[in-house]
Amino acid sequence: MVSIRIAIAVTAFFTGVNPTYARSAAAAATKSRASIATENSPTPAIKSDPPKKWLEVCNKIAPATSILCSLAPLPTIFEVARTKSVGDLPLLPYSSMAANGFIWSLYGWLTDSPAVKWANIMGALLGSYYFVQFKKYSPAGASGLPGTMKQHMIVVAWTVLANTFLLSNFSRKTAADIIGKEGTLIYIILFASPLVAAQQVIATKNAALIPLPFTIASTINCSLWSVVGLLLMNDVYIYFPSIMGLLCALAQLFLKGMYNDSNVETAAAAAAAQEMNTIVGNMM
Repeated sequence: MVSIRIAIAVTAFFTGVNPTYARSAAAAATKSRASIATENSPTPAIKSDPPKKWLEVCNKIAPATSILCSLAPLPTIFEVARTKSVGDLPLLPYSSMAANGFIWSLYGWLTDSPAVKWANIMGALLGSYYFVQFKKYSPAGASGLPGTMKQHMIVVAWTVLANTFLLSNFSRKTAADIIGKEGTLIYIILFASPLVAAQQVIATKNAALIPLPFTIASTINCSLWSVVGLLLMNDVYIYFPSIMGLLCALAQLFLKGMYNDSNVETAAAAAAAQEMNTIVGNMM
């Protein structure tokens, strides 16, 4: 720095230029060169983020659609209470809803995702209520639920105990990773229900087993969670099963459009199919 000042002073002395002016001119020249270099350099590409407001709207609507899907079995449960009989309805949708809701509400809590947490707390509570009402009117010794009432109770109890153990003995991150894998695996297994219904629809060329209103609701619900999980949360445990559920719902809509409904299927069978679809439709 001192040498630069000396050079400027010497130059000014021999040229008769004021040293202060010389320093100002040198600074201006340096600034000008920097400006020219900046102008000539290529402009970096600006990444366009997803529309945040649109994603936030999806994030707020997704839990509401999940809760609506959880409320779908209410008319069936009211009918069971009125007739004091479960008929041919399976218990699996209600026990699965209770267990699945508990698992995903834990995952939402562990990952600080209020939308996932609260939507699934409602699912767990409603599933537990449906389970209790079903148990009240289910015949003793019934084994086509599938399985027995006792087996369903054991599975739900072990689900709660095992995941509580994870919370107590592993770090928050590790527990979230294990529970996320667990929830995704259970969800994939539960895809068997709609696939069985689709197989029957193709075999009989009769789409009465596919409940249209609930299938549309499932399509909307899975679409919203796919968008939120992929673009907002960037969470594979959210968007992967949601996308799978969306594909399943779209396949059912396709079959519903391809085949007409007929009166061959009984109302009980159609209701059972709707209850089984509740499992997949209420992933989150």
